[in-house]
Amino acid sequence: MDINTNFSRDVDNLLQNEEFIKWRLFRTEELEEYWENFRKENPHNEDVLQEAISRFEAVKINYYPISDTEKKDIFGEVTYRIKQHKRHLWMLRAGSVAAVLVMGLLSVIFVKEMKNNARHAIPDNPAMIVGKTLPEEEICLITAGKKTQLPHNAHIGVAEGGKATITFGTDTKKEIELAQTEMSRLVVPYGKRTYMKLSDGTEVWLNSGTQLDFPSEFRGKRREIFVDGEIYIEVAHNSKIPFIVHAHDMDIMVEGTAFNITAYKEDNRKTVVLVEGKVKIEAGDGYRDELRPNEKIEIFEHAVSKETVNVSEYIGWKDGILEFNSAPMSEILKKVGRYYNVQFDETSALNDQTFSGKLFLSGHLDSVMTSISILSSTEYERENNTIRIRKKTAMPMK
Repeated sequence: MDINTNFSRDVDNLLQNEEFIKWRLFRTEELEEYWENFRKENPHNEDVLQEAISRFEAVKINYYPISDTEKKDIFGEVTYRIKQHKRHLWMLRAGSVAAVLVMGLLSVIFVKEMKNNARHAIPDNPAMIVGKTLPEEEICLITAGKKTQLPHNAHIGVAEGGKATITFGTDTKKEIELAQTEMSRLVVPYGKRTYMKLSDGTEVWLNSGTQLDFPSEFRGKRREIFVDGEIYIEVAHNSKIPFIVHAHDMDIMVEGTAFNITAYKEDNRKTVVLVEGKVKIEAGDGYRDELRPNEKIEIFEHAVSKETVNVSEYIGWKDGILEFNSAPMSEILKKVGRYYNVQFDETSALNDQTFSGKLFLSGHLDSVMTSISILSSTEYERENNTIRIRKKTAMPMK
């Protein structure tokens, strides 16, 4: 077992430690003193402790005020789930799975905002959401009439000479000749994400279910790409050659900036959120406007709205975090579904509540579904490729 494996194991053990969870939740003087002594007596474990704290803090978001009783309930649920999961670890044959589950549970600790701040059990209701996992597909690059499948963790870099270098793993590379006279297409299916650097140095993160059309080289007086889906993009600055993103009925024009675009063909709602710089937007019916940092333009059917937002809610997906603010469960499940290649039907059954906070999108769908169940006072069952979500009267506390 190497050093990195030992480090990860020690961090996972801390995240499953009841005293550690209690400390990060309650922060009493007694607990602060205990862990300060632990630091002094175990200086060699400082890096492990800091990493565990960082992971814990990463999933705590909006500090919604909760009572001591609620904190005790949450602590009891987390520790109960840890013990329950540990009893079954021998079946899973994967020690890290328990830590993943814990992180999924911790991700909802501060996500307790209900509509009208009402805290009550959801009435028993036979309403059920049925979802299914969809067929696995691979990321693919289509160019010059050829289709090349790419691994999930691949990075694609386009050189000025018209070649794409595919890098995966630590040192594995593959070169692909790109079409010179027509656009190439990168297709990212649901359940996958990837990263690409274009020939001018522009960086693009592609979310699940996204299609990007791009040239091997930018020629002429404009740099143009076409998007169906969601991307976060950092455009290389060039004041002489503007950059234009075409996303269905929107055109976003920039020189050098960073922003997020959500424009799925099947969605009526399209958004552009500016992180830095300035962009000009043209949309159908002659609409034109400019965005400043932390502003969002949303087009819903034929209506356009503009507002100031917290940009982290819109770009966290590229770092494996789903952040939401007073969002209905249908919206949350739609994003989770795209991320994990799962389809949920009739999600309006859970729209009587809204939620705020962050959801840690781990590599395990079950840990995320467990978090959602706790968050929404529901229960879920997964049988083969079918997922069923039901409302329940109350969450059992152990």
